[in-house]
Amino acid sequence: MGKALGIISLIFGLLGLLVGWFLEVFLPFLPFARFYLPVVAIVTGIVGVSVQEKKGMAIAGLVLGSVAFVLAIFIFPLIRNLIRNLIEYILISPFLY
Repeated sequence: MGKALGIISLIFGLLGLLVGWFLEVFLPFLPFARFYLPVVAIVTGIVGVSVQEKKGMAIAGLVLGSVAFVLAIFIFPLIRNLIRNLIEYILISPFLY
């Protein structure tokens, strides 16, 4: 397979970090959408580390996927609530006075 699993893991780990909050905030109708990309990164990273001789990209993808997964559990819901509360405050506060 060459370096394919490491590259796939790295790409999905980066996408999980960069796009995960967007999926959480703007696509709430997709259940657990924020977990899809990090899980793919973690799985391909584990397989890449166990199969490949050059493990650098697979390890990097595994680490990025793990960080994205932890962020998806704790931080992305906070970002979603912050954005929703800010929008609600902007839309409702002019009518309070």
